[in-house]
Amino acid sequence: MKRMMQNLGMILLILMLLMSVVGCSTQAEESENLAGVYEGTVKGYHGDITAKTKLDAEGRIVDVQIKGDAETKGSGQIALEKIGERILVAQSLKVDVVSGATVSSYGAIDAVAKSLEQAGLNSFDYNYAERAVEEDYPLPEIDKSTMPVALETRTSVTITDVKGREVVINLPISSYAISTMDVIEYVIPLKGEKAFDMLVGSGQDGGHGLNKYAELYTPVVGDYMTHVGQISDHNAPFDLEMILSMNPDVLIVNSAMGAHKYAMEIEDQLTAAGIKIVLIDVPGKALEHSAQQTMTLLGKIFGEETRASEVSSFLDEQYELIAEKELEKREDKPTVYYEKSGYSEVFGSTSTSAKGWGSVIRLAGGDNIADPLLMNTAASGGSNNTLDPEYVIDANPDFIIVSGINDGWLSITNDHKESKFDIVNRVGWADLKAIQNHDLYEFAHSTSRQIYAFYPTLKAAKLFYPEEFETLDPEAVLEEFFDRFMLLDTNISTWFTSLDDC
Repeated sequence: MKRMMQNLGMILLILMLLMSVVGCSTQAEESENLAGVYEGTVKGYHGDITAKTKLDAEGRIVDVQIKGDAETKGSGQIALEKIGERILVAQSLKVDVVSGATVSSYGAIDAVAKSLEQAGLNSFDYNYAERAVEEDYPLPEIDKSTMPVALETRTSVTITDVKGREVVINLPISSYAISTMDVIEYVIPLKGEKAFDMLVGSGQDGGHGLNKYAELYTPVVGDYMTHVGQISDHNAPFDLEMILSMNPDVLIVNSAMGAHKYAMEIEDQLTAAGIKIVLIDVPGKALEHSAQQTMTLLGKIFGEETRASEVSSFLDEQYELIAEKELEKREDKPTVYYEKSGYSEVFGSTSTSAKGWGSVIRLAGGDNIADPLLMNTAASGGSNNTLDPEYVIDANPDFIIVSGINDGWLSITNDHKESKFDIVNRVGWADLKAIQNHDLYEFAHSTSRQIYAFYPTLKAAKLFYPEEFETLDPEAVLEEFFDRFMLLDTNISTWFTSLDDC
């Protein structure tokens, strides 16, 4: 019995040794299976991006080769090389994208992830992260066959932009790109439906303007978005690769959201590609003139100087209605507080008379309570200034003007929501003169930097001085402008909301 137990123990030991050898053999085979070159392919800008990733037996990345022969020359190709190098050094797919070549960079990372999956590995073990897609705001794929036909240039024009840069532009231009979609409001009066036919690129804004404009104008002008690339995210650097891919004759850049700075960062590359940059500034430091200056400049670029003059004359007439009253000389100016996107618990930003909505208040004859604190400081032209709540209460303004709270620009594209101003629930606000007298009003936020800035200026002037502007009808003026110069009518937007509307 004892011998049998010894033999049984010996047999179990042998079996355990055999299993250990088999296990080691299996692990070795698995390690050997990892050594090799694995390939993964994804879709890039113009074609496939393919990554060939070489692994050692333990799954360590020893070489990465990424190819995409159809990617944009320069930025796109460089991105593929740099992403491969960064992944190799980091042994990770969590690497920085190459500035100006975001899409190709992500395409390269995705291709390497697929190659690792071909090896039977989990790409997430290499810190791969799928990027969230805004399903609520999809953009159609670009179809290069729908791009504007290149016209033969016959002459040229030299223009001076708002930064004093002399830019020579060959005419006629065939295509253009803009920093954000609201800039097209300055092109529509000049070119009508062709403003959309010629557009090949636009940046995105915080209100998803690319999507909103597409929803609004596609039924009128056709599916223009098939030849419009997104050239930047909201308040972000330009995507150089996308701009080069769409190859506009001119990139028109407004000053909002740091776009001038971002444009100058890629000026050399665009110049080398024959793409001209033109800088505009609306609302600028002189709201009463900036739109007209922009129209004059764009009239030269688009070969529509006569039409630009007609638009500018209309705008001049509206601002002259206010200027002739000499409101700046009055000693009985109403005090005004402006705030953007505020709500009960948090005060939003304000603006001085130097820029934006502060300019509207200044022209309309309001005494901006932010000026004594901020006007003579380095922050006077900024858009992120806030006022101490106690200061606002002590100032006890006659009027409160807000923007960015309720339905606003292009509100026709949204599910309409009931207007409300929960800022009235702030401590001490119920006793403010503006609230007591129901002089709390909201304008569609982006209109201060659009060609329509004359409307909130006229409207505010009538609110501040109802007797002086008794015969003025700002809504009728706005209607006339749309009838004469725009493709749609004024129902596209909620232009104005009052506390009484809530």
